[in-house]
Amino acid sequence: MRTTAAAIVGLLVLTTVFVGYAQCEGLQSTEPYPVKLQVGEIFQVCKSGEVICPVGAPICDDLKVVDVVDTPDGLGFKGISPGTTLCSVMSGNGARRAFRITVQ
Repeated sequence: MRTTAAAIVGLLVLTTVFVGYAQCEGLQSTEPYPVKLQVGEIFQVCKSGEVICPVGAPICDDLKVVDVVDTPDGLGFKGISPGTTLCSVMSGNGARRAFRITVQ
């Protein structure tokens, strides 16, 4: 009887993992998410719906174009000067999500 209960619990866990993975597939894109900002404008990463929050470990190629800032709603990217750069964050599910940020 315990073996059957353990097998059922195991199947439920695997089903939950696979369903969760399938739902996250739409959030994991190989293309950077395009973001357009004005100088001084802030893109709030968690509010974009492109990542599972909380996020961390931000990386930006050109900090002359954007700066990483903390906002009341979490991490953000602030337009500093005109240009385009790539930034990424580590999502709450462990995946890294890239953003192509253009500041005008």
